[in-house]
Amino acid sequence: MSNPKALLPGWEDLEISTQIIIRDAKERGISVDVIDRKENFLRLKQGSHVEFVKEASKTRLDSLMTYLVMENKIASKLVLSENGVRVPIGRNYGVFADAIGDYAFFQNKKKVIKPVTTNFGIGIGISNPNDSLESFSYFVKEAFSHSSSIIIEEFIDGPEYRFLVLGDEVVAVCNRVPANVVGDGVQSIAELIQEKNKDPRRGEGHITALEKIQMTEVERLVLSGMGYDFSTIPKKGEQVFLRKNSNISTGGDSIDVTDVVHPEYKTIALQAAKAANAVICGIDIISSAIAEKPNPNRYAVLEINFNPVLYIHEFPYSGKPRAVGDKILNLLGFT
Repeated sequence: MSNPKALLPGWEDLEISTQIIIRDAKERGISVDVIDRKENFLRLKQGSHVEFVKEASKTRLDSLMTYLVMENKIASKLVLSENGVRVPIGRNYGVFADAIGDYAFFQNKKKVIKPVTTNFGIGIGISNPNDSLESFSYFVKEAFSHSSSIIIEEFIDGPEYRFLVLGDEVVAVCNRVPANVVGDGVQSIAELIQEKNKDPRRGEGHITALEKIQMTEVERLVLSGMGYDFSTIPKKGEQVFLRKNSNISTGGDSIDVTDVVHPEYKTIALQAAKAANAVICGIDIISSAIAEKPNPNRYAVLEINFNPVLYIHEFPYSGKPRAVGDKILNLLGFT
């Protein structure tokens, strides 16, 4: 694919999802005013038809309350479960002592501990079965440092998929793979990261199709948990993950699987969006068998995202690119 850095020369400072909307609008003869560059805030005009779009996917089509429900993991999990959508089993807490008090309840389970309000996987920890109370407490404390309430829930095994819902359609699905490198038996993890970051599609600040893999304390801790560090030389063909979250914003890879997923998963994603009254959203589903008929023992809906990025679908790391910007313009009533 072409280098998306050159998507809109002169607009490179804007998030690439915003550049997609600008590109598609201009191709239709829609005038575009950037009214706040730092906020990626646009005004689109076609005759007397005026629309405001922020960060590519925030529009008048979704209400403030819909945004708030999607942003809050307790609220979104509630509306999903009450509408018959399979979600991970868990509990939420507003007090540190209450969460620690349930250590025994979760002790023999693999569980995810996460802030109620978080983006980009910040503050999320994965606690293994029979982890020590000290380890469990660390993850709880970390989650509370990012939110006044947290959720502890069962860990569902399998890859994570982002379903982009626009109106009554799932327009794209991608497998979001956590930041990783593949060993060659020669180079260290640090060298493999530097090599992978040479890809011109990788940058920083959401202005490129992919983000550079970082070498921060977060990545160091993940490696440490495997007995590795940045100087470790992985075996040839060994895939080493540097993050526990699958966000593209933290160096992950986006792999288009739109034509592979079983159609009933798309129905589930639409059901989840409808539960939150969302018109534009990203539905995150984890599944160990995405091409097969959904089995409740092998999948769950993890989240509803109120500001889904477009670029992971337009410019996937691998797989077929999907034109999604035009779909948003259609929903807004532009011709």
